[in-house]
Amino acid sequence: MAKVSDAHLEARRQSIIDAACDVFSSKGLEQATMAEIAARAGLSPGAIYRYFANKEDLANGCMTESAGSVMEQWMLQPAATGDAMGDFAELSRLTFALLNDARERVDTALMLERVLKASREGESELLGEFGAEWRKVRAGVTARLTLAQETGQMPVDMDMDRIAGALFAFYWGSRLGKLLMPDWDSDEQLVEVQELLGRVSLSAPQAS
Repeated sequence: MAKVSDAHLEARRQSIIDAACDVFSSKGLEQATMAEIAARAGLSPGAIYRYFANKEDLANGCMTESAGSVMEQWMLQPAATGDAMGDFAELSRLTFALLNDARERVDTALMLERVLKASREGESELLGEFGAEWRKVRAGVTARLTLAQETGQMPVDMDMDRIAGALFAFYWGSRLGKLLMPDWDSDEQLVEVQELLGRVSLSAPQAS
């Protein structure tokens, strides 16, 4: 019997993810069934379990690879390149650009559904996992802003962690806005926020 290639296995896995995202988008995580996802993918239900343990595992798979890569970049310790705010602005731009992807709106809907379900049912472990991940991302935002502050690109009299929290809330507000109104112009809003940060940087006290 011929061995199935890695490329074939990956293509099959991706087709299952695509089918799951379509079903989750139209029916929601709770109402969707593995049988429906299998039918959409043109597979038997049993075939799906060779790739994914359950619906929760599939929901995690619906997160785009690009989104996961950007999130990981926020969690990394920033490198001192000489233009910390420029690096921060570019990573912010890449992050917000993802919001224009229809798949990202599916991911937002799934995230909200899972958080609400965990909150209603008291699933503290799952809520803890979400919270821990978000805190890591926020800490990464703080680290990048602090680096900018240390290199004289942000005011010394501002609390970078609080600024990071406000920007993180702005990001999630933009994700919700895109979910409710697909034409929500989050890119232009980001430009204005970055312009505001730039003006604050120029007008406030700097490190001596």
